[in-house]
Amino acid sequence: MKLRQGHLTARQKLFCEHYVGAGKHCAALAARLAGYAAGCSHVTGCQLLQKPKIAARVHELELEASRALILSRADVMAELVGAADLARALQQPGAMISAWKQVAAMAGYYNPEEVKPKALTPAQAALKSKYEAMSTEELRSLMAG
Repeated sequence: MKLRQGHLTARQKLFCEHYVGAGKHCAALAARLAGYAAGCSHVTGCQLLQKPKIAARVHELELEASRALILSRADVMAELVGAADLARALQQPGAMISAWKQVAAMAGYYNPEEVKPKALTPAQAALKSKYEAMSTEELRSLMAG
């Protein structure tokens, strides 16, 4: 049952609400909770999330939820730092490390770093070319001294 173009059906709205709420961002679970067939809920959920109107509604619901919590990233980090300090005072190193790991993850320290190789000088480039042109036997004899 489709409504006018641009509007979500009742089941699609329910999917969005469950995806952000009880479905805990699991599309398959949200699809089942919204009444879609359980046997293909993983496919249905994925397909629903790819629809622009549904993705937009999910984003709106997430923004509403974050506003309702009135928590910012800085607030969360401040609480984690407080938890780390408390864990230190209570001499609980495991809890302290866990809190600092979360702070580091939020700060982006676990994101992969892009490492670019340094440019070779002309002398280094010439040596590289020389060694690459050598056969295995020539390299072994060079290593043997």
